[in-house]
Amino acid sequence: MRRLPQVLALTVVLGSAGIASDVHAAFEDRPAWQRAGYTVLAGIENVVPIASSLAAPRCLLGYVLCKGTFAGFSLVVAGEHLLWSGGADLDQTRAILRRGFGGDWVLTGRHAAGDATPEVLPDPGPASPPSRDVLS
Repeated sequence: MRRLPQVLALTVVLGSAGIASDVHAAFEDRPAWQRAGYTVLAGIENVVPIASSLAAPRCLLGYVLCKGTFAGFSLVVAGEHLLWSGGADLDQTRAILRRGFGGDWVLTGRHAAGDATPEVLPDPGPASPPSRDVLS
């Protein structure tokens, strides 16, 4: 009975050392129980409000609903841009749609583990050079 605290302390130290060695491993190299846990966490983050902000701080809704909202809003904005430009600036319309519909639509276990960052709104890329007017 007097050795029980020492045995428990030794078990905790050795157990945490074993877990700590798996923390820095790549997602594929982690044990199956950790990968399954991260996959379950990713499934929860996809649909539960506020939980998705653990992986993607921009999304307070569930991640899938958040991404759908961004895509729907980009569709409205692209339509408005197409209407107001008269169809003359199709590159900008494509860029708006690519930004809204591109990126990750669902979170995976890799995102929940922190090995990858989800792209709610992907980077729009470099700005194109201004076009030269023939009349100027």
